[in-house]
This record gives sequence, C-alpha cells and structure tokens, in this order.
Amino acid sequence: MNKNILFCSRNDIVKRTPLGGNIDPEKIIPFVKTAQDKYLLLILGTKLFDKLQNDIAANTITGQYLTLMNEYIIDTVVHYAMVEALPFLAYTIANGSISRNIPSEQGTGTTKNEVDYLLQKELNTAQFYAERLTTHLIARNDLYPDYVLSTGFSDNVYPDKGQQYRNGWVIWWNKTKYITAISLKKII
Repeated sequence: MNKNILFCSRNDIVKRTPLGGNIDPEKIIPFVKTAQDKYLLLILGTKLFDKLQNDIAANTITGQYLTLMNEYIIDTVVHYAMVEALPFLAYTIANGSISRNIPSEQGTGTTKNEVDYLLQKELNTAQFYAERLTTHLIARNDLYPDYVLSTGFSDNVYPDKGQQYRNGWVIWWNKTKYITAISLKKII
C-alpha cells in the first residue's frame, strides 16, 4: 500500500476524461495517487490492491487481472482522480503562495457553481464505475481470491462490498388468507 505504483497513466486520464491533452502531468498525477488511496483501496481491499500493485511493478499483470484493470479499475481511478483534481486545477500553489490561473484570451474564468456542477458530474461518473467494479468483483469473486482473502491484520482494509440487495416476493400463509409483501433480501 505504501508503493507509489499508479493504476492508470496520464494518457488514460486524457483519453477518458474531458481534461485537455496539454495538461502538465505533474498537476494530475498526485490526484491519481489520492484517488487510489481514498477510493480504490476501499473497493479492492488491501490484499487485492497490493497484488495488483506488485503485478504492475513487476510487469506481470495478465489474464483476469489485466481484464479487471482495463475494463473496470482504470475508469474508476481516472474519474475519482478528476473528482480530486477539479477544485485545484484553477490554482497554482508554489513557494508559499497560492495564485489563481488567469484564463487565456480565448477563455473566461468559471464560477464556483460551474465548477461544482462539473465536480458533481465527475463524482456521478466515478461512482458509476466504482459500483460496476464492485458488482463485477462480487459476481466473479472466484476469479479474484485476493478479493475475499482476509488475514485478520489490523492494518488491512477489507473490501467495502456495499449493500447488495435484490427484490423478491415473500408470501406468508395466514390461516384465512395469503398475505404478500415485497421484501429486500440481502445477498451474501
């Protein structure tokens, strides 16, 4: 977990978000690390997170783990990185000062409401991909033994599997009539 291995690249962010291709990578990369630590670690849990970081570092990620990365994890990380970056992209923090970047001749500054709107849109997108990733991991946990592996160490983060419910009918027999009700049943 302490490794600085990133699950996506600057190019992934540029290709999968509205972020312009001329952005300085140093402005966005710290937010990728933050997104991984704040969001992805909670989804994957320590064991699967560490396994993927080790595989990326060794350049040995293959099979279902490569599919997991390409089809689920990268989109989740990219959009959560944007959630983290958006409030800061209009500012430069350097040498003890914070300055607002002045728009170019062709552009105008945005209002806080506009930034908040964009932030909410990115958050919705990030949450969509996070739910998609979680659903895939739960449905296919047989492919990812590290996802369900727990060792009991206090420094482990266990995957947050959310509340997985499905609707179903439950019928109770009463001596005089049927009583029907919709019941939420927890899927374990």
